[in-house]
Amino acid sequence: MSVFRDFADVLEVAVRVERLGIELYRKLYDTEESPHAKSTFSFLAAEEEKHAGTFRKMLEENANYTPRFDYPGEYGRFLNDYAASIVGKVEKAGSLMNRITINEALEMGIEFEKETILFYYELKSEGDFENNSEALQRIIDEERSHWRKLVSLKDTLKF
Repeated sequence: MSVFRDFADVLEVAVRVERLGIELYRKLYDTEESPHAKSTFSFLAAEEEKHAGTFRKMLEENANYTPRFDYPGEYGRFLNDYAASIVGKVEKAGSLMNRITINEALEMGIEFEKETILFYYELKSEGDFENNSEALQRIIDEERSHWRKLVSLKDTLKF
């Protein structure tokens, strides 16, 4: 059984994860000197913005959605742990920016995307969101499209 009470909670996490991605790519943009790399990270931040917008729109379409900021019990611990894990990775990535290559940074982005894809597949496999299966698949498809773009960039760009 999922720790999410309803599908709006999944969408809220999706928006939060995208915001963390935006933050990561903006940090990468700020630490890079190469115009080509800066352009790449600007593009990737814009892609995350698009995903966040898609997920926010899905939230708005959910008639039962009321933003929550305090979740009790096991559910609250889960959300806090998940968010802390992602935030910790973004902070670590930010602290490493002066010591890693652009390709390593892209690899970190690829790993973040894979983690989110797996997270949403796990939710889908639990079966608690049968009424929202298509919307959950849409989230997965958005993340997969961004993962493909990152892999393509890493394979084609040489910094």
